[in-house]
Amino acid sequence: MIESDSPTITTPQLHDIARGYVKTALLRTALELRLFDELASAPSDAGALARVLKTDARATRILLDALTAIGLLRREGDDYHLLPGGETLLVSTSPQFFGHAVRLGASDWEWDAQKRLVDAVRHGGTVTDTHALTPEFDYWEDFANHTSWFNNGAAELMADRLAPWAATRESVKVLDVASSHGAYGFTLARREPRAHVWCLDWPNVLEITRRNAERQGLADRAHYIAGDMFEVPLGGPYDIVMITNVLHHFSEDTATALLRRVGTAVKPGGLIAVVGHTYDEGDTPETNPLPFMFSVIMLVQTHDGETHSVATYRRMLTAAGFKETRTYTGEKAMHRLFVAERP
Repeated sequence: MIESDSPTITTPQLHDIARGYVKTALLRTALELRLFDELASAPSDAGALARVLKTDARATRILLDALTAIGLLRREGDDYHLLPGGETLLVSTSPQFFGHAVRLGASDWEWDAQKRLVDAVRHGGTVTDTHALTPEFDYWEDFANHTSWFNNGAAELMADRLAPWAATRESVKVLDVASSHGAYGFTLARREPRAHVWCLDWPNVLEITRRNAERQGLADRAHYIAGDMFEVPLGGPYDIVMITNVLHHFSEDTATALLRRVGTAVKPGGLIAVVGHTYDEGDTPETNPLPFMFSVIMLVQTHDGETHSVATYRRMLTAAGFKETRTYTGEKAMHRLFVAERP
């Protein structure tokens, strides 16, 4: 029986959930118009903003009032002000611009996939023709282009833990599986000048990885393996293998099979470093909602993916033949880091 002091479901709460897409549309629209960029320098009224943005004045006023209603602006008289924090997160020239995340997390493809959630629940996974595991899906090009900042400290956390160990090795050969933007391998390579990084991803994604390596002065230490991580020859052996933010796309059995496969490319005594969305065994949807909400995204985008628990990651690494799994978190790292050794 539900305790009497449990939260009560209310009509306003249900209205807010049902109309949640309107907030997303407001944010997407304001970012696409670069509206926050205009307000960063000085407050403005709707008419002046409409002239600069080349939009309809009445529609601009409605948009500005709605952005104020959801807490992104403040209105004083006829003028609209950008709230503190907006200059960092909502202005396109800021290094921490959140618009890149919106471009991905609120992309047309993700919206369309969520429309099929009822079918995914009935079916047990994605029912879309194009999904997260479709070979050479162009969504992953956008991901590589717009999420190198999104590591939220996880790449730095990994380099902090691996660089001192790497400095003791005779060689530092690194395989970065599903490398995308390459931030994890390249961050370590900047710390350890002897490191060479082999980036594995789809060929269309590796074009972006290659450009990132060149921009960071790492072109001579970056190498590329194009293809399916479950099938393409891995080369090696490597001192370190990285698998970052990909195991949640698969069931525990499939993810373990991938870990076992890449484990054959790790030198004896070498390390595997895994980064991923996780939750602790004591977490519940009430105390830590984000990983459970992320599982919904995986439900509509993959065949059998979901957020795995810390215990599941440990179990997978052990089953794949690794030992002495250590876990790390950082203040700026959204994702958890696992490091384990190949005997």
